[in-house]
Amino acid sequence: MYPPQNGAEVRLWNTAQKMTEFGDLWVAAPPSSEQPSNDIEWIDLTSPLFTRQPIWNELWTGLFLFSERHPLRKLLTRSLVRTVNSLGISFDVIVCEFPQVTDAAVQLSAEHDAVMLLNKHNAEHTILDGYLQERGVPDLLRRRTVENFYSFEKQAISAADITVFQSKDDQARFEETPGTETFVIPNGCDFQWIRDGGNPAQAARECGIDENVFTCVFLGSYDYAPNRRAATVISEEIAPEFDDVTFLLIGRNPPSTSASNVYTPGYVDELPGALQLADIALCPLFSGSGTKLKMLDYLAAGLPTITTPVGAQGLTVEDGKDVLIYEDAHGFVRGIEQLRSSNELRHRLAAAGPEIASNHSWDSLMDQYDRVFELITGDQDT
Repeated sequence: MYPPQNGAEVRLWNTAQKMTEFGDLWVAAPPSSEQPSNDIEWIDLTSPLFTRQPIWNELWTGLFLFSERHPLRKLLTRSLVRTVNSLGISFDVIVCEFPQVTDAAVQLSAEHDAVMLLNKHNAEHTILDGYLQERGVPDLLRRRTVENFYSFEKQAISAADITVFQSKDDQARFEETPGTETFVIPNGCDFQWIRDGGNPAQAARECGIDENVFTCVFLGSYDYAPNRRAATVISEEIAPEFDDVTFLLIGRNPPSTSASNVYTPGYVDELPGALQLADIALCPLFSGSGTKLKMLDYLAAGLPTITTPVGAQGLTVEDGKDVLIYEDAHGFVRGIEQLRSSNELRHRLAAAGPEIASNHSWDSLMDQYDRVFELITGDQDT
């Protein structure tokens, strides 16, 4: 969670900082290379169950093919509950941020007679369904896995006292699930940090590109399947159409590519400068849910943006007015051609973005948790 290097981690970090306003906060997470000096106490989860990505993610998810209640769920729960309870501390609220720790959150909330708050980052079954389709998994196996996972998600929401969704679309997917109060608190951006523009020359050196070349940028952590697919679409289907355009794929664990005009510098410290370097922002996401942080960063930077309907989820944007929306790679090629040939269109989209993003600053969005904790404490003055 710290230092945050992708959208989910940024959300986690901002949420954690907000939670410190309501009481003493303990965060159970794998050890980090550095810890911030603030009001957060850390519980290190050093087990391979939490630190090995193939176990934590692929194996844990894949086992839903065989059973909704698979053995790895029990192992994760036992390990996490034992570690937390070894502190000898009584908790009033248990906050669950990832599906993998849902069972532990349910058990801990029962043992501590605590309120369970579920922060639902995505409708995970929709992401899983898209991923399995892309991998060519037979329909029967895919449907069984997705149905098991959807059932698991509904049970988690039913078990929680309060669920916070990141978009109204995700909230609607589970609207018939009983047993929980729900809120929608979308994702945000560090609006002023992005608007300040950073140092484009430094960013160009960090990314290894010529700052004078027409550039398209994509942001993402590439250990997330939808971002990996987006990177592949850019490298193999979009970039080959534009020999004189630089395509910049920024983010952790970037994929390898043989395209000479695609650059993958990895995580970039000088993000505002890198966005300032770009002429167009791309968001070719074809699966996923919730509000995309990358989209808010693009809009805050005043970048003309080409996206998909999935990328536009959770945002009040119109095709042709605020962004360009296309369903496939061919559409993105057309969109780049449109923006390169029309200064008027490029300037119009660039002007629309900051106004939209300004309504999604992290400070104002996190303040919406005040309403959540009013419900938890029963104190309207909290």
